[in-house]
Parts: sequence; structure tokens; C-alpha cells
Amino acid sequence: MRAAGRPLGSGFRALFLGSLVSNTGDGIRLAAIPLLAAELTSSPVLVSAVTAAQYLPWLSVAPLGGALVDRHDRRRIILLIQGWRGIVMLVLAALVASDVAAIWHLCAVAFAITAGEILVDPSIVAMVPTVVDDDQLDVANGRIASVEIVTNDFAGGPVGATAFGLAPWLPFLVDAASYVGSVVPFRRLPRDADLFDARHSGEGSTERSSLRADAAEGFRFLRRHPVLGPVTAATMVYYLGAATGFSLLVLLVLDTSGGPAWSFGVVLACGAVGAFLGTRVGSRVSTRFGTRTTLAGATAFEGAALATLAVADSVPVLALIWFVAGVPAGLRIPVARSLQQRLTPNRLLGRVNVSARMFTRGIIVAGALSSGTLASTIGLRPTFVVGGAVVVVSALVFAVALRTGPGVPTG
Repeated sequence: MRAAGRPLGSGFRALFLGSLVSNTGDGIRLAAIPLLAAELTSSPVLVSAVTAAQYLPWLSVAPLGGALVDRHDRRRIILLIQGWRGIVMLVLAALVASDVAAIWHLCAVAFAITAGEILVDPSIVAMVPTVVDDDQLDVANGRIASVEIVTNDFAGGPVGATAFGLAPWLPFLVDAASYVGSVVPFRRLPRDADLFDARHSGEGSTERSSLRADAAEGFRFLRRHPVLGPVTAATMVYYLGAATGFSLLVLLVLDTSGGPAWSFGVVLACGAVGAFLGTRVGSRVSTRFGTRTTLAGATAFEGAALATLAVADSVPVLALIWFVAGVPAGLRIPVARSLQQRLTPNRLLGRVNVSARMFTRGIIVAGALSSGTLASTIGLRPTFVVGGAVVVVSALVFAVALRTGPGVPTG
């Protein structure tokens, strides 16, 4: 029987619904924060600094986060951190409503939210293999990735931009409610106590080891792995270039459209449609062509689309290009995630996932700040050409990284 034809189970439904609620609020916030930053300052450097702050926790607190995910009950971590993130967003909503919000407030909130993400997202990733069978991983990851994309960009983008136009504090209040609301489905996750015992059976020293030692174990596994280590390096090159789109797309859209906030939401929504389509076909493409061809080819196509944004002269053209770029971006997510889950023991999965993200997300800090500085020097549009070229280079690195290696599906 095909994996896609079997029910994924109640545990997966809890993960799916919790991600649906939480990521809807995330999408609203991700559209509103760049708009608020652009309203507070016209400096590309300061606008990109908000993006840099969003990814800075991956360079600072990430290693301990991965150790905590593998050491403690992952279900409990999700519930506690979701409630805490709701409080953080409520504070930002109050600051904006009081008209006292500043760029440094946005940087602080972006840092805090990502610090929570470092615990929640790896917990979800690590729980997927415990609630579905191995042959269902691509399907399960594709569905979670699709809901992340649809809610973050397709639904969240337009709603966030529109809500910001109505009242700048409104999108942040909705995001706070989404974090708290996600606790309801997440509470239905299977309790992790038995899974925790299984992960650490026969490892009596685990509880006595330090967080630092636990984190180092995950890093060593990643560094020494013949596939995951090189793939992480390739992903770092990818994000170095892709950071241009993450941090400066809002300025490109506003510069092209003349200023309406809703236009940014429209562009995000179009990209999300493309990414959603990509997640739905990712497992089939990977099955037919193999992981190496899928990841390298999708990355090269995305880089070319990113560079093409430089010549867009209207919002419809920007939206079309962002849609095209979204397809390979969405296609890559479930394929890369399943590869990591298959090649990593579950007891290490939280630490390995965080260790990889520490490098791949941390490089976005450098990419965002570099693209902001470059845009101030050579101009906004040429910077997108440079970013796209770097992404294309990363496709070559993926091809080399996946050329050989045990456990890599070859199609």
C-alpha cells in the first residue's frame, strides 16, 4: 500500500493543527514587522538589522536549545514556549498601540521569538518520526511544510499587511492569540515520557551529562556525517544569497508600487502559492529523480528567479517572479527535512536539527547585513542579482555534497 494512502494518525493531526494555528499568526507577524520597520526608518541597513536580529539566536542560544529538546519532554517544551511567545507578542502590540515602538524594540522581539522557535520547531521535527512510519515521512513533512508556507505567506501575508493598514498594533495582537490558541491542539500530542525513555534506554549517563556535552554530541555527529555535514555547508551558501530576498523584498516592493502596504502582502501570497505547490510535489519529484538532482536543480532555479527580481518594473511582475521562485523553495523543504530525519538517530535529532540550523540560519545574519550594506552601496536592484548568483553557486555545492553517501535516495 502506498504511504500516501494510509492515515497519518492522531499524533500527526495534533502536530498539523497546532502548526496551522501557530503559523497563521507567524505569517501575519512576518508581513507586519517589515512594514513597521520600513515605517520607522528608510535605511536599508536598519531594516535588514531586524532580519539579522531574527536569526541571531541561531548563533548564540541554539546549541543549548537542541540539547534541551533531546533531554526533556518535547510536548511540554512546545506547550510552555508557545505560551511564552504569546506574552512577548502581546507586549509588542502594546508598544505599537502606545506609539512608542522603535527599531530596537523590533530587533528585541524578533530575537526573543526566534529563541522560542529554536525549542519549538526542532521539537516538532523530532516528533514527526515518532508519530508516523518511515515510509510516510515525505508525505508528513510535505503536509507540515505546506501548512507552514500557506499560513506564513499565503494567508498570513495579505492578512498581516491589511491588518497593519487598519491598525499597526492589530497584527501583533492576532499573532499573540495564535500562539496561545495553538496550545489547544498541541495538548493532544502523545505524552513524550515513554518516547523519552526509549530514546535514552541504556544511556544512564544522559541525565547526568551537561547541556554543553549534549550539545557537543549533536555537533560532532553532524560534522562527521558524510552526507549531513556537506549538505549543511551547501545550505549555508544558499541562505547567504537567499537572505537578500528575506531582508530587502519589502523595500523592492514598496519602491516599485509607490507605497501601499497591501502590495507587499500580495507578493508574499503569490510566493506562498508557488511554495505550496512545491511542497505538494516534492516527494514525487524526489522519488523519481533522487535527492541530489531534486535539491540541486530546485536551488539553481530559485537562484535564477531571485536575480530576475532586479528587472521587475511592476507589482504584478514582482508577484509572478516571486511565485516562480516559491515553487522550488517549497519543493526543497520536505525533501531536505526527510533526509535529515532518515540519517539521524531520533535520540540525537533535536540536537542535530538545531546544530544544522545554527549554521544555516546563523549565516542569514551575515547575509542580511551584507545585502543591506551592499544595497546602500551599489543600489537595491543590483543587490538582488548578487544574491541570486550566490544561490546558484549553492546549487553546485549541493550537487557535490550529495554525489555519494549512504542512505541518500537516488530515485
